[in-house]
Amino acid sequence: MPVRTTLAMLVVLAAAVACFAPPAAASAHLQGKIVATDTGEPIGFVDLLLVPVDTTMKKVGGLSNADGTFLLIAPAGRYALQVRALSYARKRLEGIVLEDGQVLPLSATLEPEAILQKEIVVEATAKQNTDASMLAPRRKSSTVGDVVSAEQMRRSPDKNASDVLRRVTGLSVSDNKYVFVRGMGERYNSTEVDGVRVVSPEQNKRVVPMDLFPAALLDNIVVQKAWSADRSGEFSGGDVQLHLKDFPGKRSWSASLTQGVTQGTTFQNHLTYSSGSADLFGFGAASRGMPDVARSIVLNGPPLSASAFSNVWSPREHVTVPNGNFALTYGDEFKVLGQPLGLLQSLTMSRSYDQRAETQYFTDDGQLAKSAYAIERSTESVQMGVNTSLSLRPSPGSRLSLRGLYTNKADDEVLQYQGPDPNDGSFDRRAARLTYVQRAIGYLTAEGQHELKGALTGTLDWKFTRSHARRQTPDKRESMYIRIPVDVTDPGTWGLATGRREYGDLNEDGWGTTAKLALPYRLGSLGSGRVVTGYDRQSRERGTSYRRFDFVPVQFGSAAPPESIYRGNVNDATLARDNYVADQLIEAYFVSADLPLGKRLRANAGVRREFGAQNVMSHDLYDPSFITSQGQSRGTDLLAGANLTLAITEKLSLRAAASRTLNRPDMDDLSPLQSLDYVGDKIHSGNPLLTRALISNYDLRVESFPGVGEVFAAGVFYKQLDHPIEPAVFGTNGQLGLQPQNSLGGRNVGVELEA
Repeated sequence: MPVRTTLAMLVVLAAAVACFAPPAAASAHLQGKIVATDTGEPIGFVDLLLVPVDTTMKKVGGLSNADGTFLLIAPAGRYALQVRALSYARKRLEGIVLEDGQVLPLSATLEPEAILQKEIVVEATAKQNTDASMLAPRRKSSTVGDVVSAEQMRRSPDKNASDVLRRVTGLSVSDNKYVFVRGMGERYNSTEVDGVRVVSPEQNKRVVPMDLFPAALLDNIVVQKAWSADRSGEFSGGDVQLHLKDFPGKRSWSASLTQGVTQGTTFQNHLTYSSGSADLFGFGAASRGMPDVARSIVLNGPPLSASAFSNVWSPREHVTVPNGNFALTYGDEFKVLGQPLGLLQSLTMSRSYDQRAETQYFTDDGQLAKSAYAIERSTESVQMGVNTSLSLRPSPGSRLSLRGLYTNKADDEVLQYQGPDPNDGSFDRRAARLTYVQRAIGYLTAEGQHELKGALTGTLDWKFTRSHARRQTPDKRESMYIRIPVDVTDPGTWGLATGRREYGDLNEDGWGTTAKLALPYRLGSLGSGRVVTGYDRQSRERGTSYRRFDFVPVQFGSAAPPESIYRGNVNDATLARDNYVADQLIEAYFVSADLPLGKRLRANAGVRREFGAQNVMSHDLYDPSFITSQGQSRGTDLLAGANLTLAITEKLSLRAAASRTLNRPDMDDLSPLQSLDYVGDKIHSGNPLLTRALISNYDLRVESFPGVGEVFAAGVFYKQLDHPIEPAVFGTNGQLGLQPQNSLGGRNVGVELEA
């Protein structure tokens, strides 16, 4: 079943649950988590009792879940919370005030020895998903990393995840989409959303573009910079983990509508062209589809007429309206067969405009500029995102979840450029290019967390994922005029040259299965730790279709508009390597251990055995059985890493990490499919001879947490790269190109400071 259809069914099911659920009675909610003071680990099945100050009211009790979380529902009033657990000291929290309709977060810690203590009085304040709440797990983490909380996102006007990630130390964002961690390009970083390795809609990029995730859907972002065995082996710069909004603990609605003005763009003229009404919601690819007669063309068949295509080539000006953004979220928790069922639904939509004047220089041997294009670029972006989550606790020790996400973004760009040809300065070019790119990502995941009892005490987590990504580039149009100067006093006249229309469609499907078993243990006076072992399998299949058509002017040299000149026959210019299929399989087994080494020292060490295989086959458009080129990569690697944390004081820690990871060629890296951004610019193509690279990573960081919500950190890192995959310049037929190749080696050294 397609992901979009399944996700739509999930949204309808969740809406039905919300509509038919009985209305919630007026009450207050106390929500929190119980953890141990020595290890920071959650304590499951803690006995909780709310004792009202008003003796006429009833006491409210319950147990915490296996992960230490709890939710108590009680009438408004003033209470004391009694917390009891075996092998832990009893605690009583006074002065808890609950108000109708309020969700009051309150977390507590328990000492590991059951000794008598004096009463501890705590005044609770309502804070949820704040900077402080995100810094707490970072402080206890065994690896080096950074976090961004929802509180930080609310303080800034960020539209999507790429804007949010600019605020993380050591991160930069290229093209407003691709994350660079510690100066390492996007190919050296990995991304996951709610634990899902989502497939990518990008043709020449391995990671998911961050601009596809609206900021209104995000709960927090964690960037792990030191590798651990439970993460993907393709890790060098960092692992970006996006977490979407979770259940609010009570019925709640939120809606927002914003308008924005961009200086130099809003209320000014921008370039656009005639298109369909579906562009309003970002689904304009269908109206730009390839004509049926062009799809059915055969080799040496009858000529194709220009009349089969829409006769729109020239841009026009239109007044730019303000940017807009809309977000709607609904959440609640119900009782189903006596068990709690959580629901969350979020919808976002945004529209923005951008207008730029640029200059692109072309150099000779990377030194003196030999020519330049004057560029005018107008972009209209429309984005829509839907997130739905259902979570059921069939027992206090188990949790089952079903999550779905669909996000679609369309970028409609009009670009005009003019200047001397960079390869042959004897003539000038003037062109207009219309490009519509629609990218979509969707996934469904079923997951469970279970507390194990009996002889095998521990936790079992599992996850099954189905994801889909699509990138459509329908009806990319470029019309070009050429002018040959007569002499220094006569620049000559413009004449229309051959025009081009291109149609690209990339579809990628992914399947994921992960299972993780965690078993706690204790090493006497050294403290408690745990061993984690697991299995991770990720597979992808991709199909790419690309068509090129050349439009020959009925009158060469005419300066008339393209709509009146491109009226003759059309030549099919599709290359034999423009269409390909590819598949990839990554299968891994891993084991890691948290090692207690006393009160101040702890470590995490692990190994991962990872097998990777991928295959790319380019085929002829007219004869798919004819393989024009093929690239393969296959191998097994044993990866290892260790992280060490020394608590110098209660608020000051020293972290050190070392690991051995890898970087494999992506499917497009192995495909010889060529792409060309500008006429006369460099050609981009793949290389079927690539091999995987190995990276040694070293980290040293000092972190201080002087107060609630405060952090000061300073660190250094060093990376040694063995045969890294990098773009290399090559020449063919007098034209420069870019192709990925294995270089001999490289180093990456840096310093990070954060406050």
